[in-house]
Amino acid sequence: MTSSPEDPNARALNLAEYYLLTCLDHAGRLLTQQHTIRVGLAGAVLTDLARRGCIKVTQDLVTVNEVASHDVEAPLSAVLQIIQESPKPQDAEQWVNRFSRPAMLETIAKILEHNGQIHIRKKRLLGIFPRTRYELNDAYGSMDIYVRIRGTLMGRDTALDATAWPLIQLLYSTDVLTRVFPGIQNREIQERLTEFHEAAKQYAPDTAETLQAVENAIAEALTATRGQATGLRG
Repeated sequence: MTSSPEDPNARALNLAEYYLLTCLDHAGRLLTQQHTIRVGLAGAVLTDLARRGCIKVTQDLVTVNEVASHDVEAPLSAVLQIIQESPKPQDAEQWVNRFSRPAMLETIAKILEHNGQIHIRKKRLLGIFPRTRYELNDAYGSMDIYVRIRGTLMGRDTALDATAWPLIQLLYSTDVLTRVFPGIQNREIQERLTEFHEAAKQYAPDTAETLQAVENAIAEALTATRGQATGLRG
């Protein structure tokens, strides 16, 4: 998957870029396992395409909306093209699993680096084991998404925000949200997300279905590795 770096002043960050930035600690390390982050990134890309009206998502199938305008940036454009040209129809969970590859993480990270949000630093632990750090630049401190997420979780923002709510759900599904906001009780988060999920099913069904697919993919991965199911919604 190739990318075309964007002018940072030309557009707002997309959902996948916000997600990756929020998954980094101050040392540039991922807040959870890389595979889990990759699943979240794949889900963020599909969710962004769904909320922009580029794809239609049902429980059984993802299709490209031929009526909508598809002027989207990389890597969303590449993902959209792959879905459109796929000879075999697939559901959202299948697409999430297909796109949760290292190339997706690398592509989004390189775009963020080009646009000045992060600096990618590669080193070797003990001179043998490769390690990658995604160090946040000062520009990250001016982003409003952190404040928006906290406000939404604390009940100060009750609108169905097209960015904050899906991002919160993705962070929660991939076990990152409580690491970013350890002071907020898990019960409060679950209550807020239940409200969002019910509203999204009515007002943004494609987005809701895509986010559910991410939960399903994470649950399936945990079941395979740990031999047990999770507490995610079915």
